[in-house]
Amino acid sequence: MLYHYTFNTYSGKQTLEDKLLRDFLKSTFAVIAADKGFEIIECEILCDHVHMLIEQSYLLSTSSVMKSVKGISARRLFQEFRTNGFEHRKLWGRSFHARKISSDEKAAIIGYIKKASEMRKV
Repeated sequence: MLYHYTFNTYSGKQTLEDKLLRDFLKSTFAVIAADKGFEIIECEILCDHVHMLIEQSYLLSTSSVMKSVKGISARRLFQEFRTNGFEHRKLWGRSFHARKISSDEKAAIIGYIKKASEMRKV
């Protein structure tokens, strides 16, 4: 099953502007996906939110996937980058949005996520 996930930084702050942080998070997301049994098809990290296209088993709920992605990535980021630049040591906001995607929509969603990354570069 394919899902398009989006989730924000804590309080919508633009804390992910640094390329080093984004690269660290992308590699961390890949490790989490391999450990938890789902595949990240496309991922783009913007300064205040993340887009992901994930293929997952029907046995995994969207909330368990996001709990793993957000919880583990935040913990590892704070271990790697010891900074007080994050308010209350929170990286991600509490909510997320997940939308089930049909195989017909897959190419359009990948294009949408890539276009979002191009908008960041402008």
